[in-house]
Amino acid sequence: MTGTGGALAFLILRTTRNRIARQLGRLRSPRYALAAIVGLLYFWMVFARPGAGPRNPGVSGTSPTLGTLGGIGFAITVLTWWLRGGVTGALAFQPAEVQLLFPAPVSRRKLIAYKVVRSQLLLLLSGVLWTLLTRSWGVTLIAPLRFATIWGFFSVISLHRLGTALVMTRPVTGGRRIALFAGKLLAAAAVVALVVGLGPALLQLRTLGFSEGFRALGAALAIPPAAWALAPFRLMLAPLYAPTLPAWIEAFAIVVGVVLLHLVWVLTLNVEFEEVAATASADLAKRIAAFRERRAGGAAVVRPGKVVRSWLPLSPLGRPAVAIVWKNTLALVRTGILRAAIMVVVVLVAFSGVMSRAEGDAGPATSIPFFTLAAMALILGPRVVRNDLRQDLLSLASIKTYPLSGAMVVLAEMASPTLVLSLFQLLMLGLGYAALPGEYRATVDLGSRLALLAIAPFAILAINAAGVGVQNGVALMFPGWVRLGADSGGIEAIGQTLVVTIGSMLVLLLSLLLPAGAAIAISVLLRPSLGAIGMVLGGAVGVIALGIEIGFLVGGLGALFERTDPTSIG
Repeated sequence: MTGTGGALAFLILRTTRNRIARQLGRLRSPRYALAAIVGLLYFWMVFARPGAGPRNPGVSGTSPTLGTLGGIGFAITVLTWWLRGGVTGALAFQPAEVQLLFPAPVSRRKLIAYKVVRSQLLLLLSGVLWTLLTRSWGVTLIAPLRFATIWGFFSVISLHRLGTALVMTRPVTGGRRIALFAGKLLAAAAVVALVVGLGPALLQLRTLGFSEGFRALGAALAIPPAAWALAPFRLMLAPLYAPTLPAWIEAFAIVVGVVLLHLVWVLTLNVEFEEVAATASADLAKRIAAFRERRAGGAAVVRPGKVVRSWLPLSPLGRPAVAIVWKNTLALVRTGILRAAIMVVVVLVAFSGVMSRAEGDAGPATSIPFFTLAAMALILGPRVVRNDLRQDLLSLASIKTYPLSGAMVVLAEMASPTLVLSLFQLLMLGLGYAALPGEYRATVDLGSRLALLAIAPFAILAINAAGVGVQNGVALMFPGWVRLGADSGGIEAIGQTLVVTIGSMLVLLLSLLLPAGAAIAISVLLRPSLGAIGMVLGGAVGVIALGIEIGFLVGGLGALFERTDPTSIG
């Protein structure tokens, strides 16, 4: 291969080779090698080990329900592209590619072909991962057929998004104007068909009840006119539930034909897309940088000029430690975790209300999601909420200039995630208790309920403080094993996370043994004579014992903080 095509092929091959070599080169470090081994073991145990998938693999397909759900998601995505636009991101290149390839004597068709080939490399990797994921979802296709089906589906999505972006690139003239009008018309017709088909079932959802209502929705999707609107999208997933090998070959041949038609479509569109692509590339680079900055707790701004009023004002005078708590709390808001938590609460409340009205006497089922989420937040929350030293150690040189002792810095860093997690867990427990039917609440006497109400906030606060303290201690003692800021990637990152998570949870469990043992022993001894007061006293002793441990932990980490050289973090 010669000319610009050969140069582009060389660029793709060399870039791929260098990326693989860079990842493999990291394995020379024992730390990365161990983390990679743990990560691979995790993937094998979860996705690849015998028994992790269906018991009778073959070409018997799976339930068409998966095709229906996938078709709905695919339909919503494509219809949104045509009706709302916003697909110029499909034309984005890497900044270096914009600078080097756009001024080069490379035709637009070759640039599009280059982008398609580059995207295929990512699609192949995604296909491998989704092949492993769908193994435990009841998809009984053998791995090669499952991989081919997933590759075809993702290829259609990628090529259709690219073609839609090319059609919508301004100025829209000639045949592209006709294609854009036809695409919007067909998309609007599909939306009308879905609304007409699902409308009656949606209106009856409340009267039919939770289970029957969703059965009615499924039945409405299986008949015209909603079935007509979903047919092209379900067709792309039809190979997943093909009952026999000939049926799969026939269904997959249609998918391959659609992929080839899309490929011809995008390569024959002669559109002056360079300016739009350069803008989309710059916007993509800004969004990636902003995403990484937000994950690290920074204040990256994608759209400048918008002034946001602070909902948590900070006085110009006061204790310096309060400023750290204030900064970390605002950083948590920027990461999007708080918005996600609010969304989860709203969804759970709505779901619980629907269940209680639809099922009548749903028993404790309406409160189980709240209690489960509170328990998960208590166990995994300190690992997930990272607005503490795990984001600030990269700025250690600046933090050391603060007029604070090391112990006070550590305590201030721990305060924000501890308070936020405690408030969230208490909210979940309160909502779970409110959703619990009265007869189940009556199974616990009033004195015990008051005792739990009195001691639970302090116990939850102490356990969260211990969990956050352990996570910060690991970051301070072993910064190379903890993701600081927003850096992540590679199979070894998963292994590192597993090693650190398991180790920190073991340390936390060991730290809870003495306080929990003391609390249980005192409660058992005093409960017969003092009743609920004995429970309160036992819980108070446990909380005080854990608080003493946290005090020693903060003091030790503070001394380590003061001895840590900023140049050793990076």
